[in-house]
Amino acid sequence: MTPLKGEVQRALLTSDFETVTRLAIENRKVFSVLISIAYDKEDVLCWRAIEAMGKAAGAVAERDPATVRAIVQRLLWSLSEESGGIGWSAPEMLGEIVRNHPWAFEDIPPIILSFHEEEMFLKGVLWAMGRIAEAGIDNVEGAADLAVKCLGDKDPQVRGLAVQALSQMRIAEVKDKIGLMTSDRDKIILYEGCELREKTVGDAAIAALHCFPESL
Repeated sequence: MTPLKGEVQRALLTSDFETVTRLAIENRKVFSVLISIAYDKEDVLCWRAIEAMGKAAGAVAERDPATVRAIVQRLLWSLSEESGGIGWSAPEMLGEIVRNHPWAFEDIPPIILSFHEEEMFLKGVLWAMGRIAEAGIDNVEGAADLAVKCLGDKDPQVRGLAVQALSQMRIAEVKDKIGLMTSDRDKIILYEGCELREKTVGDAAIAALHCFPESL
């Protein structure tokens, strides 16, 4: 392990995103380190690396947008068949970059969405669409339709992420459908408050209903 990777990992252990951002401003290699850490979705450090990517990229983009654009292109390439890779957590990382600097990367959300047909990327796309919507970009054509379709998916994790995304999109028209899911006891894992939390799809549905004023 390089000294830089060790420093980044130590910061992530305590969710110290300010330190990661400072390191990224000083050394652009931090972005490669974050990508290398974000491969095991069962490890909370993976998710903290995803969140850190967005925060660091947002700060660096203020000073050096070309560098962040190159990172975006690298992540998009990792999603392609030509890359020979598996994209790791590219959809989530791209979503976090857009979330933290939306005006510089407004062309990226539709591209992220386009990868939803690849089963291995669907969960990441749903996560990204929700996070982007939460930041105020809620007009990505097709994002809401995808999330609504995924409410009935056989995979509970997909259902839970769809519920979460729709609540962040504030799609009030689906609150009745989400209301019918409050008794869904299938277990899921969601990243919230810098931690991985086990809950049920029903728990996610109950939380989502509180995002719609009419449901209170």
